[in-house]
Amino acid sequence: MSLYRRPDTPHWWTRFQLNGSEVRLSTGTGNRREAEEFETLARTRAWRQARLGERPAYLWTDAAKRWLSETRKRSKARDESILAWFEEHLKDYDVQAITREVVQELRALKAAETSEATADRHMALLRAILNKCVNEWEVLDSAPKVRMYRPAVGEPRWLTRAEFARLERELPDHMKATARFAVLTGLRMRAMLSLTWQQVDLVKKRAWVSSSEMKAGHSLGIPLTAEAIQVLNALPRNGDYVFQWRGERIDDCNTLAFQNAVKAAKVEPLRWHDLRHTWASWAVQSGVSLHELMLLGGWRSFSMVLRYSHFAPHHLARAAAKIKLKPRTKTGTVKSPARKSLASH
Repeated sequence: MSLYRRPDTPHWWTRFQLNGSEVRLSTGTGNRREAEEFETLARTRAWRQARLGERPAYLWTDAAKRWLSETRKRSKARDESILAWFEEHLKDYDVQAITREVVQELRALKAAETSEATADRHMALLRAILNKCVNEWEVLDSAPKVRMYRPAVGEPRWLTRAEFARLERELPDHMKATARFAVLTGLRMRAMLSLTWQQVDLVKKRAWVSSSEMKAGHSLGIPLTAEAIQVLNALPRNGDYVFQWRGERIDDCNTLAFQNAVKAAKVEPLRWHDLRHTWASWAVQSGVSLHELMLLGGWRSFSMVLRYSHFAPHHLARAAAKIKLKPRTKTGTVKSPARKSLASH
């Protein structure tokens, strides 16, 4: 063994020759036995890379850091949270060691902790990073298949007006305005709580949310109804942000206070985001077309509002009326289907 100490570090170092060049590496440990194991493994890896053309080891931790440094995704903060979970389980792994079996174990573990939908979001990010390792960073020959649970998407949870009235009565005073504004505008929680008074024009009855606060990545203009303006006029203006509590910006509505109100109003299960579903459901039931709903809600595609189509079958009544058992002639009389004569056979 060619282990040695350096005066500036407590760790053992190793050096060995490979293809006429000297390789020097820190073992990262002051324990002699662990250092010997590291040296043996390092020599083996170096030999396989030089003689067999294997790729050098690439730590998962390095891949995760590189992903965050290069990504321009709007959901970067969510990626950081997901990668913090992966770091607990993969911090000592090379990406080459993340096999299909490892992926399956991680997927099952996350699903047991939370839900299949959350596990799918974690696995989607893992798959994206492993594919980067193959296609762009070229530190991996091939990526393992990452399977998804893909749980069935149920009907959106929404409240009737009577249910919302019960919920509103149970909410703390500082949350009543946010809840009313949510079902009157359909704004997502983060976009709504980011609103400043500079983004509100009560005279022209409109507000707007900047692209940086929108999930779809583009700015959204919001027409304010008379009820929405009434909500805003009742709020104090002692700061920059529209929705505040005790002089501080409200930064979250999915709180224990909200869940306690949900239980007291007997409308569970309910998330704050379901108030957006409530707004959309009320809108379609009131005659708003799905195309109008898409524009009002800031959705990126028409397919995302189709989940509300069953609330307005009357929009298709005229189209449905055109479907007849018997076709009609131009004069309006029913035309019987022509019969072929026996002589024609």
